[in-house]
Amino acid sequence: MSSANHKILYLTRGGPIYGAQRQLLYLLQGLDRDRFTPLVLCTEGGPFLKELENLRVSGLVWKCADWRKLKQVFSRYRDAASLSGFARDEGVSLVHSSDFQLAEYMLRSAHSAGIPSVLHVRAPIERRMADKYHCARATAVVAISRRVELRLAQNAGIPQDKIVLIHDAVDPDLFQPRDVRANGGVLRQQYDVGDAVLVGLVGRVEKAKEQLGFVQIAGEVLKKTKKTAFFIVGKIQDPSYHARIMKQIRTAGLSGHVHFTDHREDIPEVLAGLDVLVSLSGGSVRYEAMMCGIPVVCAWSRRPEESRCIRHNDTGFLVPDRSIEAVSQVLLDVIADGDLRQRVGRSARAWAQAHLTHSVLVGQTQDLYDRLLSNWRHAGT
Repeated sequence: MSSANHKILYLTRGGPIYGAQRQLLYLLQGLDRDRFTPLVLCTEGGPFLKELENLRVSGLVWKCADWRKLKQVFSRYRDAASLSGFARDEGVSLVHSSDFQLAEYMLRSAHSAGIPSVLHVRAPIERRMADKYHCARATAVVAISRRVELRLAQNAGIPQDKIVLIHDAVDPDLFQPRDVRANGGVLRQQYDVGDAVLVGLVGRVEKAKEQLGFVQIAGEVLKKTKKTAFFIVGKIQDPSYHARIMKQIRTAGLSGHVHFTDHREDIPEVLAGLDVLVSLSGGSVRYEAMMCGIPVVCAWSRRPEESRCIRHNDTGFLVPDRSIEAVSQVLLDVIADGDLRQRVGRSARAWAQAHLTHSVLVGQTQDLYDRLLSNWRHAGT
């Protein structure tokens, strides 16, 4: 393997720092600069670009046409040609897209420059979508979970030898267990919940995150026990969906039991102060909760074999049926057993420390780069 320094071109949406952007920042922060030099193109400026400056990573705003819109057909081919020229001029060794929607730009620039490409896929996709974005043409496709890995191979037609499983990561210095019982935790301090068990769902308020289903689950649980308080934590991304949620809370008589916090800057403290996290849509917040020692009730995977990190009754709880009733029943069992929550929380943290730190993410990604670049060179491509 050559000791040369390789320039890696990253394509990303940029903008606000959500899950995908945070994972890319973890990677860039730990990247071995003696071996790899990152160059990042963002379709938006904003907080992400500012964080690149803090990391002393070269980042540029790159305005490009939306490849999905036919009315921009001429603009997108022009932008793709411009990107290809940029990659050649900069001497880029590999193109890595952390945004699925930029796949076509990644593929065209890599092909034109004669270099390998890496596509990150963060959610299960069907064959139609994979074919539309020509995902199988990527040199490697990174799946962020076992579920995504299986679906890429079984449903999307991606060759198994192209798929690499690299889980999202968590900063163990930021997400830590805290002795929240001493002061009640930030949510107990700010809301009148007494000694209720705190159950939260954390994520942007939009239909994909299924907060409305969470409210329905809360209603079912509260029919059986009032010693529980529910929290919806997240920035309002879809105002109309938020209005539906708040209407459902009022209509079902759940005001005072289901609390909406809006966007929070103190997510590590919020997670550490919960007793249970509910996940209805996946996402790296599950791993952040695990690192905090908080058990996760996960209805994101219907099959145990699709979940490597969350193992039922060990590092979390998997609900085999995504119905409101099934999730509610599992949640009721978890709420009722404090010893169970503590045991599973400890096991979850141990797993996260061993497998989900950002150092693991960086190491696995650099190993992938080394392998692709070595194979590419030996193949004489």
